[in-house]
Amino acid sequence: MFCSRTYRTVSGLGLVVGVELRQTARRAELQVRLEIETKIDGAASARRNAAARRNHPDSLNNDVLTEILLRVPPKSILRARAVSKHWRHIATRPCFLTAYALRRPPEIVAIFRLDQGDEPADDKSSTNSEYNKIKKAVCAIPFDDDLEGRPLLYYDPTTMLFRGFCDGLLLFNRGCDSLLIWNPATRQVGPLPSPPMASSRASVQPFGFYYHRPSGRYRVLCHVDDIPADDTANYILSTGAAERRRLGDTMPDGVLRESSAVTLHGSLHWLIHPAKSCNPDKMVAFDTVSEKFRTMAPPPVPAADSLIYKTPHLFEMNGALAVSAMRDAPHMEVWTLEDYNQERWAWRLRIGIPQYRICSPFTASAIGVLEGNMLVVQHDGRVMLHDMAGKRNHRTVKIGTTGDISTVWRHGIYMESLVPLTPSPS
Repeated sequence: MFCSRTYRTVSGLGLVVGVELRQTARRAELQVRLEIETKIDGAASARRNAAARRNHPDSLNNDVLTEILLRVPPKSILRARAVSKHWRHIATRPCFLTAYALRRPPEIVAIFRLDQGDEPADDKSSTNSEYNKIKKAVCAIPFDDDLEGRPLLYYDPTTMLFRGFCDGLLLFNRGCDSLLIWNPATRQVGPLPSPPMASSRASVQPFGFYYHRPSGRYRVLCHVDDIPADDTANYILSTGAAERRRLGDTMPDGVLRESSAVTLHGSLHWLIHPAKSCNPDKMVAFDTVSEKFRTMAPPPVPAADSLIYKTPHLFEMNGALAVSAMRDAPHMEVWTLEDYNQERWAWRLRIGIPQYRICSPFTASAIGVLEGNMLVVQHDGRVMLHDMAGKRNHRTVKIGTTGDISTVWRHGIYMESLVPLTPSPS
């Protein structure tokens, strides 16, 4: 009896031990499987994370990213700045903005008078009584095969007047008493402080639009003429500044107001009208740092029309001041300031300009130089490229309608830019 009971007890214990052993083995097997799956998932997750890191925009090398961004249009740059803080840092650095502007294709800026269909108006519409109601457009015309212009801005000429450009920024008169700066690439508008206007007949006229390197701001040198008060003064207007600043130095008389200032070596330069100046044998320069005017030796050509030379125009040519003037039409001559410090001018070249309309007054002026020593000449509603190395006219293309009423050319080469109107806080 005892033996039988003992046997049953031992057997029961054996069953219990067996069940526990099987459960332990099962738990161990599950633990091993869990560890294996965890390792597999971890490896897969690591691979996914590594792939994500490789594919993340910030994983690109800074030099590679910079080279990519330098090759995309301005709208893409603005979108790229929203990708990450790293991309924004790359795309807003001053060195990047400078390099980007230098890589943009050069263009000519022209003013078109538009008809109802937003097309350049022909010469006949200039006699239309609705002329003053017709809008105008600032167009940028690239130097490609078809030279098809793209509009930068449509505006009402009764309320705004285009004055010039600098580093891809456009300058406008808004009414008679205020100025504003606009960047077509970023669509950013920057108002300038208004100079004092004592009467409704007073007017403000910009003479120079330039970048002031010490402050990192864009500035406008303007002249305020108050006819009733018989008072004239020169002011400096700066982006980001609340107040205008009056210059203590006065501008010499005789500066050609219709000509754009040429900025070079930290100074603005103008030609002088001999008949309106007490220094007819000089040209004027304005140091943008010391803010002082000075006179310089002029080119060997009168700044105003004479019996020998016609339509002189000052421009920059390969880092030097240059002037073009018509002589014995249809020929144009060019001089360059070979030594800026010694103020020594030298004759450079003579160009034959194709004449398309015998009856019309023939004028032409050089406006800049492209890569490959291509001199850009505008005349009679056309643009001509002259190969200075090969001494031949490379190409002539008609762009818009002829005449000063329907198309007004701005003397200079425009290059699109992303520069901010005010410097970023450091």
